Amino acid sequence: MQWRFADLPVRTKFMFTLGIPVVGMVLLIGKQVDSSIKRRAVMIYVNERAAVLGSFSEVIHNMQRESAYSVGFLTGQPVTSQKLTVQQQRTNMSIQALRDPSKPEDPKLNDGLPLDGLNILRNRVLDRRIDATSTSRAYTTIDHGLLDEVDRIVRTGLDPETKDWMYAHQRLINAKQALCAVRDRLSIGSNGVLREDDQAELNDLISQYETNLLLFERDAQPEVLSAYRELFQGPDVNFLRALIGTVKERRMIEPVGVASRQWWDLSLQALEKLKLVEDRSLGLIQEVTLANARSAELRLLIVMAALIGVVGAVLVMGFVIMRGVRNTVNEVSQAALSLSIGDVSAEVPVNSADEIGQMARSFNAMMDNIRSQARSAEAIGKGNYDTPVEVRGKQDVLGVALSRMRENLKSARIRDDEQTAALKAEKVKLEEANERILVLIKEMHHRVKNNLQVVASLLRLQAGTFTDERLQSAFDQSQNRVSSIALIHEKLYKGDELTTLNVGMYIQELFVDLVRMNDVSDNIEYRTHIDQRLEFELDTMVPLGLVLNELITNSFKHAFKGRNAGHIELTIVRSPDGPFDLLYTDDGVGIPVEKIQSNGSTLGVSLIESLVEQLNGRMTVQGDASGTRYHIRFNAS
Repeated sequence: MQWRFADLPVRTKFMFTLGIPVVGMVLLIGKQVDSSIKRRAVMIYVNERAAVLGSFSEVIHNMQRESAYSVGFLTGQPVTSQKLTVQQQRTNMSIQALRDPSKPEDPKLNDGLPLDGLNILRNRVLDRRIDATSTSRAYTTIDHGLLDEVDRIVRTGLDPETKDWMYAHQRLINAKQALCAVRDRLSIGSNGVLREDDQAELNDLISQYETNLLLFERDAQPEVLSAYRELFQGPDVNFLRALIGTVKERRMIEPVGVASRQWWDLSLQALEKLKLVEDRSLGLIQEVTLANARSAELRLLIVMAALIGVVGAVLVMGFVIMRGVRNTVNEVSQAALSLSIGDVSAEVPVNSADEIGQMARSFNAMMDNIRSQARSAEAIGKGNYDTPVEVRGKQDVLGVALSRMRENLKSARIRDDEQTAALKAEKVKLEEANERILVLIKEMHHRVKNNLQVVASLLRLQAGTFTDERLQSAFDQSQNRVSSIALIHEKLYKGDELTTLNVGMYIQELFVDLVRMNDVSDNIEYRTHIDQRLEFELDTMVPLGLVLNELITNSFKHAFKGRNAGHIELTIVRSPDGPFDLLYTDDGVGIPVEKIQSNGSTLGVSLIESLVEQLNGRMTVQGDASGTRYHIRFNAS
């Protein structure tokens, strides 16, 4: 067999070919060359990222000014449409500068994001087809999209020496954005536009501003902190800080205590000062990175002369080695790429007997096994659980797992079929039992209703045998009470729900029945205010129906004596703290004081008080010449 250099082990080839030059390079100049090149590249890249960051900062600043002018234009500030258009043109110029081909490009911004919809928003603002709050939020959304790009730029431009400075600059930009959003919300609030439910959002923005400013002060270099303390001060800044502190302390939106125009001007001045601090921070980052890049270039020139000598030998020897392995490595790479997207048809040619050739043979064996397992998995996925799975020993984890999965799926399908059949049978039984129960419950309510109607009829017949009007009246009232309960059971067995009753429909029919039983004049009007969806259970409806029966009957019998007309109004609403409020009023002659202060000597008074207690409620009564008013607060079961 002819000996070939390419058939030697890869380790031997590299040690023989590159050993002496690599050792010399590592010992003499490798570390310096590597560190110098990397240092210079990092500094240049960081400086480029800082330049892009500056362009983004300029866009964000102009976008914040445009937001302020738009909010001012919509809230009556001294902002004309011409002034707003000029600011929009400035924003467009900063966007064009960011997209300048001669500068580092940003793919996401070139694709349109996050500035999609900006022109539509501007047209809506100029045409006043959008309110100030929605405008502020829309601009905030755009700014957040730009801030996301700033965050990406900062994360891709980190360097150990400038890492904290970059993060501090980012915190400053975020704090300025949060402060702009707070400024817009307070500007809107000073014109009476901001809603109370926006308070949580305002508090969150203030927290973002304070948190980012605290992190900026922690990480910023001393020169930037000095510029911050020097520039970000004055009456406008103090006023802005005092106002934010007041809003945060009181945790509620109140008038700012200053003219809207004056507040708007002061807030713009304060934010312009913060922009100066931002420019100073970015300038210092660029100065430091440029100085470091120049230092790295100088070190690189010193070591490059020593590097040239060994590079030639390394290139020649590396070319000889790479020529032998390049084709095989490329084939394996292409086959691996095909495998990563699910293509298992690739085959790697074997051109040598060294480790590279062994790698190609092993890869081909792996592809054969994967293709076999893929065919078996496809058949199992289609439900063919009798498909054989090739297992190449105990170490074949994929084959063993696939075989076990096939058996488990087969068993699961059998169990699923059995359980499905059992569940269907149980479902039929439950539906039949439920139908019988519903019929029995309806029959029970029907019989109770019939029995109560019999009692009411007996009371009516018995009342007809009396000549004493008081006895007749007492029996009539008892008949009304029984009828009100019977009406509840009638509604229950006629309705779809067997445990709850619609309050509005019940009261409507109760009025009709009582009008008929008491022979009330057509001039007596009544009106109800009850949610059509309000429903109570039987335990609540029985005492509630009896209470309403007593109140309505009392009005019909006593409130409108000697009068040709009258009005009754009934309201049931849920109170803010949970219970229900029943408000009953009539414009009759008014209940006498002795009745209000009664000790319960009459059945009607005693019954009402007892029923209110059953409802776990309390009652107040007011009566005068303008009528009678009942207020009952009760709890529903």
